[in-house]
Amino acid sequence: MNIAFTGTHLTGKTTLLNDFSKHIASVGEDSHLHGCSFDYITGIARRIIKRGFPLNKDGNVYSYINYINDQLEEEKRMITDIFISDRTILSALAYATTNKELPRPFIPDYLIQMIENVWLLEKQRYDLYLYFPIEFPMTGADRVHPADDEYRKKIDVTIHRFLEQYNVHHIHISGSQEERLDTLVSIIPGKIK
Repeated sequence: MNIAFTGTHLTGKTTLLNDFSKHIASVGEDSHLHGCSFDYITGIARRIIKRGFPLNKDGNVYSYINYINDQLEEEKRMITDIFISDRTILSALAYATTNKELPRPFIPDYLIQMIENVWLLEKQRYDLYLYFPIEFPMTGADRVHPADDEYRKKIDVTIHRFLEQYNVHHIHISGSQEERLDTLVSIIPGKIK
């Protein structure tokens, strides 16, 4: 099962991925997940920033090209029973679309259209999207996660709009860390024989 996490920054996507990774490593024989192979994608944005390409409000054409390339390159590993990505190209689309409203850097329409088309192809690889709405106050702002709450809300609205516009099968995931983990575990089928 291929699962895409989506939502604006600082909504708990990576936290849930880390919690699930620990959970699946510790499951016993009585768990429906026992024996499932698992792989995941995380940290794409951090790698891009580390290479010198800005993201968030400062994202530019080269930033988005790098993001798409890195995401697609990582998705080549989608060969396990459970594969989770803590972001997808939908993130790049939402940020680029939102940034189009900003005075700088200029994000051309053709780039946004290309990102949308790539995401429409990519989304076919995922069985399910888990949408993380904004539930918690922003903490942990840094070079990757800007501390602008209004910007964060705009990204959230844009992501949700694309999910609805394209009728993407998704589940809202909310609640405490434990509740989110329970939800994720419950929606994953057992090992495919």
